[in-house]
Amino acid sequence: MNNDVWIGQIAAPVAVIAGLLACFWGYRLLKVTLAIVGLLAGAAGGWEFGLSLAPGNTGIALACALICGLLGAILCVWLFFFGIFLLGASAGAIIAAGLFEGTGHQAPPLLLLVFAVIFGVLALVLQKFMIIVSTAFGGSYLITAGILHFVGAAPKAAPLWFDRVSSPSAGALGYVALALWFVLGLLGIRFQYAGRRGPDNASRQETQPT
Repeated sequence: MNNDVWIGQIAAPVAVIAGLLACFWGYRLLKVTLAIVGLLAGAAGGWEFGLSLAPGNTGIALACALICGLLGAILCVWLFFFGIFLLGASAGAIIAAGLFEGTGHQAPPLLLLVFAVIFGVLALVLQKFMIIVSTAFGGSYLITAGILHFVGAAPKAAPLWFDRVSSPSAGALGYVALALWFVLGLLGIRFQYAGRRGPDNASRQETQPT
């Protein structure tokens, strides 16, 4: 078994578990969510950095990914507003990439950057709303990515994966993944808002005069 295969087998279940936590409990478990975002962002950057240092050496890339992932998780929890910005920015990039790659098109890097900055700023301004939206769609991205791996979809032939999408068209699979990602995101938003209303209603009932 080569390194790419076992790394994928480890990443897929981790993605599904992290995605479930973020999608449905992202606001309630905000510090955990920020740690996950920092871990994934740092790991992705570390992986690319490792490959640039030693092209083709996945061992060095994995070591860099682990180190940068841990640093990213610590920074996002320690520097709260940085974590919030990164959470929104990640969701913006995911949404832009998902809409393009799910229909078989490569998202322009400049557009990804614009979406990331806009969503990051909105996350700082509209914290509660954007935290829920960002965690719901970011989590649904990870769930969909993990499911694609479990059903045997090759990373380069399917959208919404950690790897770069190089195929010009993902075909029907792209639209199925796009629909699953979107539906799970909406369900995550609904679940998180329903979870927030419960404590509010309970507190109002406790303060009502008898």
